[in-house]
Amino acid sequence: MTSNPQTRIRSGDAWLRLLLMLIYFCLVYYVVKLLVGISMLFQFGHALVTGERNGRLADFTSDLNEFSYSVLQYLTWNSDDRPFPFCDWPAPQRDDDPSNSW
Repeated sequence: MTSNPQTRIRSGDAWLRLLLMLIYFCLVYYVVKLLVGISMLFQFGHALVTGERNGRLADFTSDLNEFSYSVLQYLTWNSDDRPFPFCDWPAPQRDDDPSNSW
């Protein structure tokens, strides 16, 4: 990045990053919070009824966790990699252990 403040202020990259950061912070985290709340309630209900966790829902929330982490890395300037949809959806390591039930 250049050391000239005027050049940095006029740079479209800086303003684009600000726009993306505001969108991710305001909109995406609202949606993620809603999805986590719904998933949490459904997973709890499923565990009460069946005695086991829902594997597909656990995979989805694991993906959601990875996505949230990549967004936080971008928002806090720990990464310059733009999160989804500007890159692939993050795929976490799967826990295929069948004994990992509720």
